[in-house]
Amino acid sequence: MRLLRELGYTRVRDFDGGIAEWSSAGLPVERGDILLSPSEPSVARSSERRRRMSPLSKHIAAPLLWVSRRSFGGLLGTWLLINLGCGVVYWMISFLPGHGLREAGQPVGHGAAALLDAVYFSFVTGLSIGFGDIVPVGFVRVLAVIQGGACLLVFGAIISKLVSGRQEELTEEIHRIAFEDRLGRVRTNLHLVVSEIQEISAQCGDGRATPARVQTRIESAAAIFTGELRAIHDLLYRPQTAPDEDVLESILAHLEGGLREFVHLLECMTAEFRQAPALVTNVRVLAGLANEICGTCVPREYAPHLKVWMDRIQAHARGLLSAPA
Repeated sequence: MRLLRELGYTRVRDFDGGIAEWSSAGLPVERGDILLSPSEPSVARSSERRRRMSPLSKHIAAPLLWVSRRSFGGLLGTWLLINLGCGVVYWMISFLPGHGLREAGQPVGHGAAALLDAVYFSFVTGLSIGFGDIVPVGFVRVLAVIQGGACLLVFGAIISKLVSGRQEELTEEIHRIAFEDRLGRVRTNLHLVVSEIQEISAQCGDGRATPARVQTRIESAAAIFTGELRAIHDLLYRPQTAPDEDVLESILAHLEGGLREFVHLLECMTAEFRQAPALVTNVRVLAGLANEICGTCVPREYAPHLKVWMDRIQAHARGLLSAPA
């Protein structure tokens, strides 16, 4: 009921018994699928505006919509067809007395040369040049105005297609550079994290590491490791732009090595240290993400040698879950 009031309904009554009490009271029940959302009023207003559009507006909007949906080649062909067709129409209308085209005050004639002159005038009109050597006479002037407007509309759409195509190329290039930069950061961060874990693991093996000295370092490394693993997980499960196999293999190799060293480090530390809340949370997230990386788990098909790395990563996930126990 509160949702209905927030949507603007004022005549709302509460029935504790729900629809059963409403029906037993003999009140009308509408059946069907009802979707309540904040966007419904705006959708309804848009539909109402479309219904209230005048026939003239609909006739004007139809060609604009048609032009916007055409390809570059289709628009260019349409522009050429308009000019050629209008040129033929100018030539045919010249057979009517008092209408047609005039050059130096005289009708252009009816032969093949006159047809070329008509096509020439049509293209000059379509390009909005208007040299003035050939002028329309009679109702041909109306056709020339209509042709000029149509050609301007189509030519503007052609220019827009060219500009938008170039913008799409630049956008794709920006995305590619950003994607490669992201991969570079992932590889660098993984290398640093693995080096940090290896150093702490070596200190633990020599007996030089104590929980008080390395707890902050391990928790920080685990947090960074979790973030990078999340990025790799997204890369494998949402591969809008897949990296090269060499780059992906390098990332997976770093990830597999880091997980292996992290498992060894956890096994080296005391049980009390392994139960630190921040560390336990990061280990669970690491294990959950790594467990979803395997040759048959990811949605995309990869090369066999990449699947081997993925299966190793999933195996280390089980080690992460057992080490802190």
